[in-house]
Amino acid sequence: MKMMKTDDKNDIRNQTWKTLETDTISQPPKPCHGRIPDFKGSTAAARLLQTTEEWKNSQIIFSSPDSPQRKVRELALRDGKVLIMASPKLKRGYLLIDPSNIGGYEKEASTIKGTFKFGKSIKKFPKVDLS
Repeated sequence: MKMMKTDDKNDIRNQTWKTLETDTISQPPKPCHGRIPDFKGSTAAARLLQTTEEWKNSQIIFSSPDSPQRKVRELALRDGKVLIMASPKLKRGYLLIDPSNIGGYEKEASTIKGTFKFGKSIKKFPKVDLS
């Protein structure tokens, strides 16, 4: 397998960001350059993920803090799954949200701000069923 050069990766990233913005696929916040942007269809993609056997059989889900994953995090909590999320740029390590401790605030708890409010920092990473 041939390794991709850094310049090639950067060219692909730049072209992807340009396409996302010019074809109006990306969602706010904008500009999307330099980030993992939300995109039209991210909610539908999260709901599709929720229908898979892997999702149904999972108890602990890991998610990035990126905006296109927000609905995935919300659905995980609504479905009673423990959520582990990396804090942005790992400045506060990893956070764990136990859905039994959020009392109906799944949407708020699925945001970065909500994760800090409802989550707990963890030192020992539990076995993740789905990431």
